[in-house]
Amino acid sequence: MSDQKTLLESLPQPIGFVLGGGGSLGAQQVGMLQALGDLGIHADLVVGTSIGSVNGAVVAADPIGAASRLSHLWLDLDPASVMGKGMFRRIVRLLRGANSIYDTPEVAGVVAEQVGDIDIADLSLPYGAIVVDVREGVPTRLSSGRLATAIEASTAIPGVFPMVRRNQQLLCDGGLITNVAVMDALEMGAQSLVVLDCMFASHRLEVPTRLMDTALWTVTTQLRQQVLRDLPLAGEKVPVLYLPGSRPIDANPLDFRHTTTLMRDAYEHSRAFLATVSVNGPGVYQARPREEFTPSQSDRTPTPSTA
Repeated sequence: MSDQKTLLESLPQPIGFVLGGGGSLGAQQVGMLQALGDLGIHADLVVGTSIGSVNGAVVAADPIGAASRLSHLWLDLDPASVMGKGMFRRIVRLLRGANSIYDTPEVAGVVAEQVGDIDIADLSLPYGAIVVDVREGVPTRLSSGRLATAIEASTAIPGVFPMVRRNQQLLCDGGLITNVAVMDALEMGAQSLVVLDCMFASHRLEVPTRLMDTALWTVTTQLRQQVLRDLPLAGEKVPVLYLPGSRPIDANPLDFRHTTTLMRDAYEHSRAFLATVSVNGPGVYQARPREEFTPSQSDRTPTPSTA
């Protein structure tokens, strides 16, 4: 029996894929999915936060072919469709008293092009999008209703994009509180977890020197605490496979210029990790320090396998 089959069999089913938030850094999840697909490891249920809700919706619609679909989606993505067009329009929005810099991003429409404008119940797999109930200040999981509004709510970064009204609730990006929703995946019935966390995989913490750097450091540090708290708790119950992402790069979650690099590096690092990891019961299974990996120096953009 091959090592690949052994790794697959060592993950009790159902396998929950947990896709974290991270804006443009979510391109890493395409490479991670490709590496998992190379070993025949696919999701049985999916939970996503922010950009992870976008990628996760495609996984839940087509767990076998998701990596290939997402590869095309990310490489064809027009950043203007996400961030909006024109500085003048942003200034006008703020002068008119808007509480966000940009309009609602068109990411839900991008997903609809891949899977259709459907309800969550019509997806192939159980799916949850993590959001925050603005009035209550607590995270909640959207597992029913229209997929498009669930994605819009989960990606509604406060101050950046408008909050979303859905079924009498006012909602925003779930990453504020639960960026990597491992406990939600357990509540949905997962018996093992595969975590695709793009925020910390390519984001090194450095002493901030500018205002924007300080703001990003503050948010990143806060989100890291949720991961550090919840991963060990989940690992006490089930095996948790925590994939590495790309090497750290100088990019922020609103910078979409590094998609190819993020996809390629995440694939190489995840493939190297999966080739050596051995899962034996509950616990958190993580990569060795990144310096020990020596991925191949290929400059090709990975074309994810649909096998």
